[in-house]
Amino acid sequence: MTLPHETEVTREIAVKYRTQLDAMTSLHDAVVAMMSAGSWTIQKSRGVNAFVVHTMIGLLTKASKTFRSVQVLSERGLHDDANALVRVLMETTVAIAFILQKNSKQRAVIYHAHGIAQSIKMLNDWKNTKGLKRKATKAMLKQANDGLAVYMKRLPQGTDVKRHWSGAEGRPCAARRADRCGRGGRARE
Repeated sequence: MTLPHETEVTREIAVKYRTQLDAMTSLHDAVVAMMSAGSWTIQKSRGVNAFVVHTMIGLLTKASKTFRSVQVLSERGLHDDANALVRVLMETTVAIAFILQKNSKQRAVIYHAHGIAQSIKMLNDWKNTKGLKRKATKAMLKQANDGLAVYMKRLPQGTDVKRHWSGAEGRPCAARRADRCGRGGRARE
């Protein structure tokens, strides 16, 4: 079942924004074609290993799927939903930039370790939440803590992966800035 007026809105958007929607489709198709063209050969691997490459492929795949979802939602007039996914896309892009900036091997480990640390935090919160206690089993916590320990062995002593991998408190600076910006791009203070 469609939303009220969805068919009409979709038709109007298709006409009014055809050029932009076609450009989005072309960009998405080009990226997907590059990623699915077969095997990749990395010529210069200084600072990059298979772990970094697999992390990048995963993040690029996520970005491509999110981009396509933004397009589909926009085509149907669901702009608020598309806007939420634009923020996810931006955060994924920030993660890619963070990892590829320098020390890529170490930064990829920090990125993944932070994800596990967040899962441990969530499981601990579940243990204290009525209705969720049973979902946070000892086995799940042990598995998460063991996985984090493996990553921590690969990082320099004292690396704090509980803080956000970008170094910012909570979320990347770019995500916090997006919250302050309206649709016109001006900061809301």
